[in-house]
Amino acid sequence: MKLERNSAPAIILTLVLAGSFLLLVRSPLFYSPVERTRPLRAALVDEVSATIPDPYFTANVTNTLTRIGYTVDYYAPKDVTVDLFKNLPSKGYGIIILRNHSTGLTGDVIALVTSEPFDHGKYVNEQQAGLVVEAWLGSSNTTYFSITPTFVREAMQGTFPNTLLVVMGCAGLMNSEMAQAFVARGAEVYVSWDQIVLANQSDGGAILLIQSMTTGHTVDDAVTSATENAPSSPLYSSQLRYYPLDRGGVVLSL
Repeated sequence: MKLERNSAPAIILTLVLAGSFLLLVRSPLFYSPVERTRPLRAALVDEVSATIPDPYFTANVTNTLTRIGYTVDYYAPKDVTVDLFKNLPSKGYGIIILRNHSTGLTGDVIALVTSEPFDHGKYVNEQQAGLVVEAWLGSSNTTYFSITPTFVREAMQGTFPNTLLVVMGCAGLMNSEMAQAFVARGAEVYVSWDQIVLANQSDGGAILLIQSMTTGHTVDDAVTSATENAPSSPLYSSQLRYYPLDRGGVVLSL
């Protein structure tokens, strides 16, 4: 089926914070499948639908996961708050798909955008500690709270149960800072893009990734196939990556 989406950039953000930079290269090794027990529960967190709704994406991913036994919880833009992220590990999801704007370009810290408008008088301690930052979306005059890797490490409650985490926004793996934070909190593997990505490319790539993994392919095979077959962009050459690099053999229980 042809994938047609709004081609508006998934994100254009500027944050005045420094982030560590690591070169990420997919390992050329062959992987033996690694299967771990994870809950048959999935979450689709969809902040982007506030400006770029995609019912086809939501239905496709939900149906694909449901067919192999997953229960899928959908979080609409109004639900995507700082508190949702704080409690996300404790909800027991084996797969989490974050259709969120994000930033990490030009040395900025990688941050995941919520739908909660920024307020200097709210989350004051978290702002001072660098757990949350202000993010501006180019398509809106409103700025929003965004969570940083420090938030994941220090403010989230609970741990992820060998979770497969798919971060669909721009530059989620421009460096490994956010990925390291999620893995330290229990996630088994973190998949994201390494540069700016358009909404149609991100949606199409995520659909292909989930379809591939739900038919028995490893993370490495699924990431490679999704990158090669997702809708292309005339402006950007973003590719899907995963972290840690030694988890390429991870498969879903079928």
